[in-house]
Amino acid sequence: MVGSPGALKGLEAPSAVLMVQCTPADGVGHVWARSRQGRIDVGFFVLSGGEAEALLLARAVCERALSRESALASWRLTD
Repeated sequence: MVGSPGALKGLEAPSAVLMVQCTPADGVGHVWARSRQGRIDVGFFVLSGGEAEALLLARAVCERALSRESALASWRLTD
């Protein structure tokens, strides 16, 4: 994810913000996230039927966080 670094001030750990967005159907067991200037690098441990499904589930969690967490409102996903 990329965006304004100033928007992250006061935001709890990015991994915790992402975990809150997970549902049991997502199959997410763990989220790793590291923020640095203008970027959040994210890694997911997902129980799924394969890599493509895991990527879709992780993307859905990130999109939920972007739409629901006001500090991330101006952020966007990158590949």
